[in-house]
Amino acid sequence: MEREKREPCEVLATGGERVSRQRLRLGVLALAALVLSGPAVAPTAAVTSWPVTTSIHGQAVLAGPSADEDPGFLKRRQKAQAAGLIDADGRVPGSQSEGGRAWPHDDTGYRIQPRDLEFLGLTQQQVRWWRHYRAPLGTTPHQFKRMSASLFRALCSACERPQDYDVRLQGSWAFFFSGRHKDFPTERDLAGQPVAPARFQEWMGSTPPAERPARRPFDALHKLGMLDGNGKPLGPSDGDFQISSDVMVAEARAKWDELKSAGKLSDEDIRKGFIHQKFSFVNRTAVQEAFPDLEKWSTVWEERLGRPIAPSLFPSSGPPDTSQVGNGVSTHFRNSDWVVTNPPKH
Repeated sequence: MEREKREPCEVLATGGERVSRQRLRLGVLALAALVLSGPAVAPTAAVTSWPVTTSIHGQAVLAGPSADEDPGFLKRRQKAQAAGLIDADGRVPGSQSEGGRAWPHDDTGYRIQPRDLEFLGLTQQQVRWWRHYRAPLGTTPHQFKRMSASLFRALCSACERPQDYDVRLQGSWAFFFSGRHKDFPTERDLAGQPVAPARFQEWMGSTPPAERPARRPFDALHKLGMLDGNGKPLGPSDGDFQISSDVMVAEARAKWDELKSAGKLSDEDIRKGFIHQKFSFVNRTAVQEAFPDLEKWSTVWEERLGRPIAPSLFPSSGPPDTSQVGNGVSTHFRNSDWVVTNPPKH
C-alpha cells in the first residue's frame, strides 16, 4: 500500500517555480530575437512565455500556462473575493463552529454546477452533508460517524486526555477542490489518453477554458478515466486525515530509534528522515510500526469506502505554515478546518 503517493504531485508543483522562471527567460529571449530581427519580423500576436511543447505520457504536446499564470483566473479570483464567495485562503465562507459553509467554489471563484455534480456522481444531498460538516465527499453521515469513532479507538482506546489528539480532514473530500498545485486538466493534458478526451468533452462540452474550474474537483481524474505515467488507471481521491499529537510523535520516535538500531529501516526511510524535510509529517514506517491499530483501521476503511485512506502524523502544533513558501500550499491550522471529533457513545 503506497502511503506517499501525493509527494510526486507536490514535487512537480514546486518544480513549477523553476518551470515558470524558464518560461519567463524563454519569453524574454523570444522578444529579444524579434527586436534584433527588425521590422521585417513584426509579430502578429503576443509572445507566449511558456515552452512550445512538453511531454505527457511520453507524447510531445503543446503546453499552456498554469492556472496561476492565467490573468483571467487572477481577475476571477479577485472578483470572487470582493463578492465574498471565497476568503483569502480561497475557501468558501463559513466554518464548522458556525454550523455550515457556502456552496462549493474553487480558489478562483468557480462555482460547482449541476453538470459537474452529475459527472462526478455526486448528489445535492451529498453536497448538503458536505456543507454542514456531516460527511466528507464519498461518505455518508453514518459511515463518517462510525469511521471517526473507530479512529479514536485506534488512536487511544481510553482517551483520558482527548485534547492530546487533534484530527482534521484535508484534501478534496474536505474542500471539494484540490489545492492550487493541482490544476483542472485541459485538452492538452489529455493528449494520448484512451478514454479521457471523450469523457472530458461529455463533461465540459463547448465551455471555454475561462469558464471552467481552475482546480481539480473531488474524484475528477478518476471519473475521467485518466491513466498514470505507468499506464494504470488513476484511482479515486484520497481520504486525508491529519493527526497532530505530541504523545503519538514521541511513541513513533521511540519506534524509529528502535528500528534504526536494529537496522530495519530502509535506505529511503533513512534518507527522508524521521520528520519529512519537505512535508513535515512523521516517517510513515515509524507510524505504521508504532500504531498497528491505526494501520488496520486505515485498511478496513479503504475497503469499505473504495478509496485510499491516508493518515499523516504531525506534532500537536500541526503542520508549519508554508503559505508563503514555494507554491503556497499549506495545511497549517485554520479556523475553517474540518476538525474530526470522537462521537459520543450512546
